[in-house]
Amino acid sequence: MSLLQPIASTRVVDVVRDQLRSAILSGELEPGSRLSVPELARRFQVSRSPVREAVLLLVGEGLAVEHTRRGVEVARLEVSDLLELYDLRAALEGLAARLAAERMSGAELAALRGVLDAQGAAAVGDPRRFRELDHRFHEIVVQTCGNARLSRHAALLAREMRLAGPLLVNAPWHLKQSHEEHRVIERALRQRDGPAAEAAMRGHLTRVAHTVRQHHA
Repeated sequence: MSLLQPIASTRVVDVVRDQLRSAILSGELEPGSRLSVPELARRFQVSRSPVREAVLLLVGEGLAVEHTRRGVEVARLEVSDLLELYDLRAALEGLAARLAAERMSGAELAALRGVLDAQGAAAVGDPRRFRELDHRFHEIVVQTCGNARLSRHAALLAREMRLAGPLLVNAPWHLKQSHEEHRVIERALRQRDGPAAEAAMRGHLTRVAHTVRQHHA
């Protein structure tokens, strides 16, 4: 069923933005797809004004790009964009891991281990499932760090990362190595070793970036 449905809501802008965001992140709206305000207004059965505002909010999130002549399109990530994202993620999520080591609850650690167990099974033969669990692993670490501003900025980077699917490396050896690195991060978090958790997270994301760079060289 299409994620783009007619809307009946007093918060039309928010609902339009959320539905468009979901359609972009799921791949229903592919990179380069034109976000025509008149067409989207007809599809959502709302006026153009909230659609225009919602589309500009997505531009602010990095999920869409505004061109002078072509209007607004779903963003396309280049390899250089992806490497920039990894640089930022290594810094932010490294700090998040250090803070989370001090603050994660037992239940949150158990949830993280559950994600890793499922991810290990997906590492061979199911890269799409592996990526979803990868996103969830990093999301848990960021959400449990106890710093709302850090979490908010990291969430924006994570959304942009969802556009990177065609650029990611899905070789089984790479997924297996990523999973093993996640295990090292989880162990440091469980041991409440903030510096080790930060170093492991930074090392993991830096290594993944290097693999992507080499793959596309």
